[in-house]
Amino acid sequence: MARQSTGRELSHAKKMEVIRCLHTLSTKGKLARGAILTTASEHEIHRTTISRIWKAFQRNELLPSLKAGRVGHSPVYTAHLVASTVRELPQSLRSTMRDISEATGIPLGSLHRALKNFAETPTFDGMWDVVHLDEKWFNADKNVRKVCLAEGEEPEQRAWSSKRFIPKVMFLAAVARPRHDLERGVDFDGKIGIWPFVQYQHAQRSSRNRRAGTLVATWVNVDAPMYRDYVLTRVIPAIKATFATINKRVVLQHDNATPHGGITDADLVPVSTDGCAFVVRCQPPNSPDLNVLDLGFFASIQALQYKLSCGEALDKVFLTLQAVMRLVLENNGGNHFRLPHLRKDALRRAKALMPNVSCLASLLG
Repeated sequence: MARQSTGRELSHAKKMEVIRCLHTLSTKGKLARGAILTTASEHEIHRTTISRIWKAFQRNELLPSLKAGRVGHSPVYTAHLVASTVRELPQSLRSTMRDISEATGIPLGSLHRALKNFAETPTFDGMWDVVHLDEKWFNADKNVRKVCLAEGEEPEQRAWSSKRFIPKVMFLAAVARPRHDLERGVDFDGKIGIWPFVQYQHAQRSSRNRRAGTLVATWVNVDAPMYRDYVLTRVIPAIKATFATINKRVVLQHDNATPHGGITDADLVPVSTDGCAFVVRCQPPNSPDLNVLDLGFFASIQALQYKLSCGEALDKVFLTLQAVMRLVLENNGGNHFRLPHLRKDALRRAKALMPNVSCLASLLG
């Protein structure tokens, strides 16, 4: 007799259906001849199972399963099933993957595997449309300098009476990732510009260095209105003039310093012309390693490395930034890690330097 395959265990409702069928074939609790075979054939269940169900019913043991937790085979969530389930869910319950998992009962890992649209080994975005902004104090001289002197040579005179009198000024720097500009046929070194936060005022008194009324540059405190003015009147025009290929969207990334809150996307709407839309984004708090300038380019400028290969240094810092972003994912958003060493110079000499850093797909889940 052909028998339809069933699950490992019958449900309580199915067992009660078998009992009701047997009960109609019984007289005073005694089954008629052939009742078990008839019921087994009707329900396509083995006669031994039918007999065991009837005996358990007579002993009053036919109760719902008392097994704790989920038993049996794990459900299989196909990509089509997950997509249709999520599509039926109200959008108010689809803010995050965790919300979708709680609303549908689908495990979080199954959701990510079914809805992912990236490769098993994804690579970071090239960040060609990102411009990094940051401020930096630069001193006119170091507190302590070491020089190698020949015999009989005297060191240069330093006029500062103490380190408190060494002139210093704050600059706003803007850089992007170096690239080759196909339209202009030149290499874009990534340097957009650097601007000092100074005001020119007339000297109020005469001294041995200058007369009264001479224009003197004095540094000023940077507040929100001044930062907004520098971005709108200096950074944006420089981007339009020097950016290699004007993208449809340019992201201005800076940290969460108080003056940076003075500029928003609404302030950038009037200057979003020539087919270029500007938006501003803040990097995560307490994460200076996620800004190319703090990560290494300011150190290159301070050490005067820009005289040698500033373009290559900036490109290497962008690769280090992507490696830092991978470490942030590996540390669940934390910043307790050592900066990675990617052997970029050796890979560049071997012509094997990767354009972007890759990461494991499991880190994005």
